[in-house]
Amino acid sequence: MMSTDSEIIEIFKSQIEVEQATLNKLIKLEEDAEETAVRLCFMDLRLDTFKHVKFLEGMIELLDTTPCDEWSAKVGRYAGRVKLERELNNLMSDERDMIGLLDNALNKIGDPIARLLLEHMKEEERSHHDGLEKLVGVIQQAPLQSKKGEKGTDIVCDTD
Repeated sequence: MMSTDSEIIEIFKSQIEVEQATLNKLIKLEEDAEETAVRLCFMDLRLDTFKHVKFLEGMIELLDTTPCDEWSAKVGRYAGRVKLERELNNLMSDERDMIGLLDNALNKIGDPIARLLLEHMKEEERSHHDGLEKLVGVIQQAPLQSKKGEKGTDIVCDTD
């Protein structure tokens, strides 16, 4: 592993500690909240924070894992990326449906707090849709690993 990757992993580990401490606070705040709107706000933050922890753990795995069996790595990459594209296209369709349903609800809701919470949710759905589209393109074009061999298709394994 490159020293830069090690430094990034240490940063991610520190970030996970902060996120986990925040998550613990949010769990307590959500449990203690008596008003529904307040509880929903804490829940939204808690779920995002949990997602961040899992995402950072995945980033560490991404930077720390080197596939050393070239055939398995290439087959896994191809199968994984084909499945990713297919499933994300299905999920993007679901996201469009969710946005439509939220639009219908927003047209009928007068409560300003409920409206703001739903608008926030709609923006997240739109952001997910846009982000998923970009993600598919980037992942399909990305090399299996950032380390370079003699040829661009080489799988470089650590000899440690």
